[in-house]
Amino acid sequence: MSRFESFKLVPVAPLALLIAATFAQQAQAATQAVSLNVLNAAVTLPTPLLAGDNLRLDTLVTTQVGALLQTITFTVGAGVCSFSGQAAWEVSTAAGTGPRLIGVNLDVFNASNVLVASDTFAATSSGFATSSFASTVISPGVYRLVATGTGVRDSSLDVTLSFAPVPEPGTLAMLLAGLGVVGLLARKRASASPSASPSASPSASPAWSAWSAWSADPAPKVNRPWRPRPSP
Repeated sequence: MSRFESFKLVPVAPLALLIAATFAQQAQAATQAVSLNVLNAAVTLPTPLLAGDNLRLDTLVTTQVGALLQTITFTVGAGVCSFSGQAAWEVSTAAGTGPRLIGVNLDVFNASNVLVASDTFAATSSGFATSSFASTVISPGVYRLVATGTGVRDSSLDVTLSFAPVPEPGTLAMLLAGLGVVGLLARKRASASPSASPSASPSASPAWSAWSAWSADPAPKVNRPWRPRPSP
């Protein structure tokens, strides 16, 4: 048997189940959406954002131009360790007729009005500008998302913040244990493979060694004549 034929796959179903259990709580994720049709507004969300939840701001203003100032006050619940986000808004050309929102800036402040995170501009393509929030550590508490800019014509803005969970110690321990079990199975299967066993080679057996020594002896080999065995 070649070393390729002796290769065996290690079952990973237990590991897959552990990974699924680690992120099972995200299946309950919810999106709290705020839709605004005016440039200046302040909204407070009554329900805390939990691990795996999303906060979405959807703005479309068609009846006003000028300064944009929108504030969303939200509460981060227990079990959240960080957040990240993305944003996009329309910036049609100055001579065009489509929505044009310029000078957009997005900030997140805590209850003490201390800046927690700001968006980073990414690119402009096909009439849209995009930015993102890098993953930022956050703890339970009250925060504010503040969006500012200038609406030259209609204003269209979409912002999404996503909140990541804190891994539970018990689930993390189970995941690590599962990785250890899979590694142990792999080592046992490799050591039990015939290609890895010294006895698989015929040259290692005593009979082979004796025959090799006899055939290498330069002395002539004398064969005893055959004699019939006497009858009892």
